[in-house]
Amino acid sequence: MKKVISILLSVIIVASSVFGASFAYANGTATDKLEEIQNMPGFVPGENSIIQRNCYGFVSEVCKKLYGVPYAEGLYNNYQVKHNSGNFTTSDTFTSKKTIPDAEFVEDVINFFVTNAVAGDIVHYGALNNASRKTHTVVIQYIDSTMMKIYHSNYSTSEYNSNMCHIDTIYWQSMKEYPTRSIYSDDDTLYSLNAIFYSTMKVSNSGGIGISISHFKNYDSLYTAIVPDVDMPGEEPDVSADKLEVTGLTVTGQACSKIDFEWDDVSEATKYFVAVDNQTKGTSFSKTVTDSETNIAGLDPGNVYEIKVCAYSGNSKGDYSTPVITASKPKKEAVRSAYSSGSRKIVTKWKKLSGSCTGYQLQLSTSKNFKSGTITKNINNKNKLSYTRKNLKKGSNYYIRVRGYTSYDGQKIYGTWSTVKTVRCL
Repeated sequence: MKKVISILLSVIIVASSVFGASFAYANGTATDKLEEIQNMPGFVPGENSIIQRNCYGFVSEVCKKLYGVPYAEGLYNNYQVKHNSGNFTTSDTFTSKKTIPDAEFVEDVINFFVTNAVAGDIVHYGALNNASRKTHTVVIQYIDSTMMKIYHSNYSTSEYNSNMCHIDTIYWQSMKEYPTRSIYSDDDTLYSLNAIFYSTMKVSNSGGIGISISHFKNYDSLYTAIVPDVDMPGEEPDVSADKLEVTGLTVTGQACSKIDFEWDDVSEATKYFVAVDNQTKGTSFSKTVTDSETNIAGLDPGNVYEIKVCAYSGNSKGDYSTPVITASKPKKEAVRSAYSSGSRKIVTKWKKLSGSCTGYQLQLSTSKNFKSGTITKNINNKNKLSYTRKNLKKGSNYYIRVRGYTSYDGQKIYGTWSTVKTVRCL
């Protein structure tokens, strides 16, 4: 038997030599060919595409290079394909009436792609309701059990405008954790396009989403298919989860719009995923970094945040660290007015802080440096913006200042003191 196989392999090798270009990719993958195409003008990722502002037209041009025929199939219902040319066939379709991707939806979508798609397949997705004309077409650049890379045009991101073609990655684990938010790396480049389907699902009257996968009929004569559910690169974890444990997560700096933090370096880690929940507003975001110290910036002043970190190594993911509760510093307060209305009392009024806080702290002192003769009052109501102090020393000058504070995890973080006001007590 081995001898027969050996003879057959010899025949294939000789045939490949004789027929040259026609067998050029018989033992290669569609990903290999796509990477070759992406060196050609009009197909270079990050540059203007050969067909602009028309994702379907761009994909058709890619198919000319990839399969030798255009993609002229005809669409209906935003995501389904007529296959007018007879060169392609529908592998499968997926529909959901959900308008927000929950855990079940994400799991189903991942299984749909991993089970049915290979590199070089064409994906259409669009609103389930035909009245909403939200639709997009992409080519699968690469797919396995951990990720899917897509090649497309007429899709704006922070890095690319609608005229450009580009390759984007969807990491399945990242999509599971943040299905409505695309994740950016520390250098502000797109890490995982998690929200690709949510951007369609959330539009008014979408009715949900429909997805179809189209496959070239003569694919096997050109390329070797790497089937994700059979040939899964990295199916076994590269590193065990216990070797990716993140410990020592510590806040090292707090400002109005930024929080600095660090953790113990994990020797096996190649990157870290930082998850942040704004407990004041009920929102969340995340970032991916390679160092064991970073910051989160662009924060709302005086808000409370929960931070946790997990480590990655290849396709292995460790557990999240013990969460840390912290807060950004409230903005500097400003005293609106301070005056004595007689009867040995002083009335102080201040502005409501932009951002957020839990309450305010006010000090009145007979010394300019507040080191003696100082009265401190904590006001545990962020909506109370005035305070009257009675039984003061008549004829004395009082120095007055106010600051906001935010309470979190049994602690307080204070904002900067306001400019000092001076009032003579009557």
